[in-house]
Amino acid sequence: MSMKALNQLLGRSAIDPGVAQAFEAGRIGELLAEYDFSPSLLEALTALAVDTFEEFAMRAYQLVDGIEEATLRSQVPSPAEGLQSAPFCRREERAA
Repeated sequence: MSMKALNQLLGRSAIDPGVAQAFEAGRIGELLAEYDFSPSLLEALTALAVDTFEEFAMRAYQLVDGIEEATLRSQVPSPAEGLQSAPFCRREERAA
């Protein structure tokens, strides 16, 4: 969801010069609050130390991509889990 919000912001910046102007004026936090970022990600994005909006866009993309990739990795089971033997169960415990 965060990548979608970031893409919306960056897409808006392509047609609305006010986005880059808000960044240059130090009001990027206000803009980010309009999008669906978690509070912790909003804080991390606001704290990015960069000089230009282009640098912000690049670093923000790297940050969000890294977070979403880590989240996906934690949700996908390891292929090794399928190789573990099932616990032994007696014949009467098995489903018909």
